[in-house]
Amino acid sequence: MGTQVYKSLFQPLKVSRHQFKRVINCMKLIRYVKFQEIYAQEKITRVDSLSLVLSGRLVISQNGRALHIVSQHQFLDSPEWFGVSTDEFFQVSATAIEDSRVLIWHRDKLKLTIMGDQFLQAVFDHILGRDVVKKLMQVNESLSGMGNGHCIANLSDESETKPLLVVKKGEESGSITAIINRQLQGRKLHP
Repeated sequence: MGTQVYKSLFQPLKVSRHQFKRVINCMKLIRYVKFQEIYAQEKITRVDSLSLVLSGRLVISQNGRALHIVSQHQFLDSPEWFGVSTDEFFQVSATAIEDSRVLIWHRDKLKLTIMGDQFLQAVFDHILGRDVVKKLMQVNESLSGMGNGHCIANLSDESETKPLLVVKKGEESGSITAIINRQLQGRKLHP
């Protein structure tokens, strides 16, 4: 687990193994999230951690509308890293669309640990900032697709040509899970 995350995200930015070990020591747990399980619920779940998807995929939605998909080595709560306190709540929901594993850091402990290392602070700001920009681009592309009568909610690297979720205008009624289930009927997911 740690080696793969290090090689993918931190080693390319010249983070030493010693620095990475300090980051990993702030880990709270690795949570297994089953298909259709809600990881975070808007306006209910507190923003008190930093969560990195190790495997699987989760759909991010707001008011029952899919915004984008979070997959391997993407953060579930990167926007909340910037300027949101731990006593606030998620403004979106995250629901597993595959069995998933999520690495969860103690957010405050992690921030305190990297506070004394300007380089490590810059690395986290870079990684999380890049993650936020990617999410914003996906949401923007999803919303611009609505002008054609469809909202394409999966623009992940793995399936650029095959959207996972297409919500037609007027199909917003019903839960996001029901819409996803209709879309997934007959489709094989790879955990």
